[in-house]
Amino acid sequence: MKNKRNALMAGLLLVMPMAVGAQQVQPLTGSCRLFDDGKQLFLRHDYAAARQTLMQYVNAGDCSEFMDEAEYMLACTAYELNLPDRMERLESYLSAHPESRYKNRVQALVASVYFFDNDYLKAIASYRGCDFDALGNEERDDNVYRLAQSYQQIGNTTEAAAWFTVLKSGSSKYADDATYNLAYIDYSNGRYSQAMKGFVAVCGNKNYAQLAPYYMADISLITGDYAKARSVADEYLKNYPGNEKAVEMRRIAGEAAYAQKNYSDAVRNLSAYCNEVSNPQRNALYKLGMSYYYTQVYSEAAASLGRVTGPDDDMSQNAYLHMGLAYLNLKERNQARMAFEQAAASNRNMQIKEQALYNYALCIHDTSYSPFAESVTVFERFLNEFPHSQYTDKVNDYLIEVYMNTRSYMAALNSIAKISQPGTRILEAKQKLLFRLGTQAFAQASFENAIDYFSQSLQLGRYNAQTKADSYFWRGEAKYRLDRFAQAAADYRQYMEFATDKKSMEYGLALYNMGYTSFKQKNYDKALTWFVRCADTDAAIDASVRGDACNRAGDCYFYARRFDEARAQYARAVTIEPSYGDYSLFQEAFVKGLQRDYTGKIETLNTLFSKYPSSQYIDDALYEQGRAFVQMEQADNAIGRYKILVEKWPESQLARKAASEIALLYYQNDKFNEAIAAYKKVIADYPGSEEARMAQRDLKSVYIDINKVDEYMSYASSLPGGANFDVNERDSLTYVAAERVYMRGNIAEAKNSFTSYLQSFPQGAFSVNASYYLGIIAYNEKDYQGAATYLNKVLEYPDSKFSTEAMTLCAQMAYNGKEYGRSLELYKRLSDRAGNQEERLQAQTGALRSAYMSGDTNETISVASAMLAQNKLAPELENEARYYRAKAFIRNGQSNEALADLKVLAADTRNVYGAEAKYLVAQIYFDEGKTEAAENEVLQYIEVSTPHAYWLARSFVLLSDVYVKLGRKLDAKQYLLSLQQNYQADDDIAEMIETRLAKLNQ
Repeated sequence: MKNKRNALMAGLLLVMPMAVGAQQVQPLTGSCRLFDDGKQLFLRHDYAAARQTLMQYVNAGDCSEFMDEAEYMLACTAYELNLPDRMERLESYLSAHPESRYKNRVQALVASVYFFDNDYLKAIASYRGCDFDALGNEERDDNVYRLAQSYQQIGNTTEAAAWFTVLKSGSSKYADDATYNLAYIDYSNGRYSQAMKGFVAVCGNKNYAQLAPYYMADISLITGDYAKARSVADEYLKNYPGNEKAVEMRRIAGEAAYAQKNYSDAVRNLSAYCNEVSNPQRNALYKLGMSYYYTQVYSEAAASLGRVTGPDDDMSQNAYLHMGLAYLNLKERNQARMAFEQAAASNRNMQIKEQALYNYALCIHDTSYSPFAESVTVFERFLNEFPHSQYTDKVNDYLIEVYMNTRSYMAALNSIAKISQPGTRILEAKQKLLFRLGTQAFAQASFENAIDYFSQSLQLGRYNAQTKADSYFWRGEAKYRLDRFAQAAADYRQYMEFATDKKSMEYGLALYNMGYTSFKQKNYDKALTWFVRCADTDAAIDASVRGDACNRAGDCYFYARRFDEARAQYARAVTIEPSYGDYSLFQEAFVKGLQRDYTGKIETLNTLFSKYPSSQYIDDALYEQGRAFVQMEQADNAIGRYKILVEKWPESQLARKAASEIALLYYQNDKFNEAIAAYKKVIADYPGSEEARMAQRDLKSVYIDINKVDEYMSYASSLPGGANFDVNERDSLTYVAAERVYMRGNIAEAKNSFTSYLQSFPQGAFSVNASYYLGIIAYNEKDYQGAATYLNKVLEYPDSKFSTEAMTLCAQMAYNGKEYGRSLELYKRLSDRAGNQEERLQAQTGALRSAYMSGDTNETISVASAMLAQNKLAPELENEARYYRAKAFIRNGQSNEALADLKVLAADTRNVYGAEAKYLVAQIYFDEGKTEAAENEVLQYIEVSTPHAYWLARSFVLLSDVYVKLGRKLDAKQYLLSLQQNYQADDDIAEMIETRLAKLNQ
C-alpha cells in the first residue's frame, strides 16, 4: 500500500560467510584481535558493539590485513543502526572498493535506503544495478518485494505486477503479500473478478484480515452483488467496529441497501458514514439524500441533496429536482421554486428538465413570484422547449391566467404580441396590461407615456368595463397634471359615464377633479357645481378632499361676490377638515373685510394666529389685519402689524408693501421724522423696486412739506443714479427704443442697443431692466457665464420687478453647473419671497435638490420637512421629499428616522424612490442585526416586485447575505444562482454575485 512500510520489512538480515576467518590457523593478536572480536559481534547482529570494536581496529592502523572487510561491516552497521551518514558510508565503500566481493550486497543496501526514504525512482535505479540471484534467498526476496512496491508507488503497475508475480510463485515469505498487492492492482484497473480471488485468498492472513474484506465488499457493490456487499460489510462492522475501514464499510453497506431499495438501512448506514468523515463522497451524499426522500424525511433530504449540487451533471440535476419535490412536501415553495429552476437550467437529462421546468412554472404561478418577469417567460419557455409535453394543455391555460394577473406587464405584452389570433380572454388581459402600464408610468410622473398606455387600453374596447372606466379616470389625471384641463374634464366625464360604483373613491375624486378643471380655467360657475357635488357626495373620499372642495366652493362664491355663501363654505371646510382651517379662516376674514366688518376680520385673523401659528398664510394675514386697522383709522395698530410682517418676512413681496404703508401712515398723520426714516428704509431695503421709486417720490413731498429741499437733494445725490432719480428724457428714450426692438424679436439689434444703453447710463433708471434683458438673451444663446454676469447685477436690486425671474434663472444655472451651495442660497431666497404657494413650492423643490446634492444633510432634512408639512403636496413631490430626507437621515446615522420615510415610500415600488426605499429598509434591518426582519422585507419585496429591477437585484444579494449570517448557506447560494440566471443588466450586480458564490463554494 502507498506510503506504508510493510511491518515484515523492518529489518534486513545480512548474514554473509567469512571465508577469510576459516582459513586462519594461528589465533589473532593485538589490533587484529580487535577485528576478529568486531566480526563476531557483527555476525551476532550486535551492530552497536561491533561498530565500536571495528572503529578501534580501524583507528589503530597497525593491522591493515582486514581493512576492506572492516570497512564493509562498518557501512553495514551504519545502515542497520539507521545512522545519518549511512548512505555516505555505503556509497564511499562502493567508490573505494569497486571490485569488492560485497559490491552487490552494498548496492542492494543503497537501494533499500532510498526505498525506506520513499525515494522510489532512485530505489528502482539502484536495484537495476543489483544481481538478485547473487543474494541469499531471504535477502533476495526482501529486495524483490521492495522493488515491486517501488514500481507500485510510482504507478507502474505493469512492472509491479511482474515482480509480485515472481514473489507469489517463488517466495514463501511474501506469497500472501504478493497476492494481496496483485489483487489491489487488479482492483485499481477494474479487473474485479481477478481482484476478488486474490482478496479472498489472503483473508486468512492476519495482516490482511481487516483490509481485504473492504475491497471484497466494494467489488461486490461495484459489480452489483449488493447482498454480498452488505453481508461482508455487516460482518466486518460486527467484528471490527473500531477499524479505520469501518466508516467506509458503513458507506458500502448504505449504498448496497440503497441499491436494494432498503432506504431505511441506507439512511442508517450512510448518515453514520457522512457524520464520521469530514468530506463524504458525493455519491454517498446523493444516495443518502434520495433515501431520506424515499423515507419521507424531506428536510434531511433537501439538506443532503443540497451538498451534492455544483457541477453540471446528471447527479446535480436530479438532486435539484428532488430537492424541489422535498421542499414542496415541506410547503416551502420559494425554496422548491429555486431548486426546480436550477434543475431546469441543465440539459443533462431532458426528461428531468421537463419535469423540473413544469414544476418551476407551477411554483411561480402558485407563489405569484415574478421579480424578473418569470411568470410569463417560464410558461412561454416551457411551450417552446417541450411543445409535445403531456403538460402542454395545462401550461396554455396557466399562461392565459398569468396574462390576466401578472405584474410583469411588458413581458406579458411581448408574449401576447406573438399570438397571431388572440381570443377574448387574451384581449381582455391585454386591455388590463396596458392600463397597468399606464398607472406605472403615472406613478413615475411620466404623464405622456401614461396617456399613451391608457389610450391604447381604451382602443381595445370594453372587454373589461371597469378597466375601461379606470383608464378614462387616470388618463384624465395625467392630462390634468400637464395642464390640459379641457381634455382632462372630457375624460372625467367619460369615467363617470362608465363607472359602475358611484360610491367609490375614484367617483368622488372625479367630481373633485371636474371642479378643478373648471376652476383652473376660471369658469367658476361650473367649478362651483362640481365642488358642491363633491362636498355633498356619499362617495368614499377622504375628509381632506371634501374639505378642500368646500374651500374651493367658497372661492367660487367669493369670485362671484356672494360673500355670505363663501363664508358658509369656508366655515364648513374647517368643520370637515381642521387642517385646512388656516386657509378657511383667512378667506373668511377677507370676506368680512369686503363686507366692511373690519372688527370681525381682525378677530377672525387673530383666531388664525392662535390656532395655526405655523400657517403659510401668516404673512398675508398680518398684512390684511394691518389693512383692517387702516380702514378703522387705527394707524398705530396698523403700523404694529406691518412692522411684524417686515421683521419676520423681509423677503416677502407683502413686506415691501407693508414698509411703504408704514411710511405713508406716518406721513398722513404728520409724523414727518418717522415718515422720513420709514421712506429711507424702503429705499435702502428694496432698491430698484417700484416701492422704492414711489418712496423716493413721496419722500420728496415730505421734505417739501417741511421746507427741507436742500436736505432732500443731498440725500438723493447719494443714491445710485444721483439726483437724476427721476428719469430724464434721453435716458428714457434710449431704453424704450431698445426695449421695443427686443419686443419685435430682433434679438441681435436689441442686444447691441441694451449694451449701448448701459455704456451710456451705467446707473440709469432702467439699468436693471437692460441688464435683465441682456441676461435673458445670453441665457437663450446658452452663454451661461454671460447670462450670470448680467442677471447677478439684477440680483443687486432684489426687489425690482425682474428680480424673481433673474433669481430663478441664476439658481437653475448654478444647479446645472453643480454649484449647489449657490443654487441652495438662491432657491431659499426665492422661497422666502414667493408670492403664492405654487412659487414657494417650486423654490423649495430646487432648494431640496440643491441641499441634497451639496451634501448638506441638515438643510435637506429642514427643507424636506417644510415641504411635507404642506397640504395637497403632489404625490411625486412628496416621494422626492421623503426620499431625500430619508437619505439625509441615513448619512447622519439616524436610521430610525430614515425608516419612517422609507416605509412610506416602500409602499409603492412602481416608482424609483419606492424601489430603492424597499431595499434600504431591508439593508437597515440587516445592518442593525435584525436578520429576520431583513429577510421578511426582501421576501415581501420579491412578492410585490418592481419595474426597477436593479434594486430588486440588490435585495436578492442582500437576502443571500442574510442567509449566510443565519448559517443557511444553501439558501444563500440558491438565491444567488436564481438571480444570476434571471437578471441580465450590465452593472455591478454580476460582480456581487460572483464574489459571494466564490466564498460559498469555498
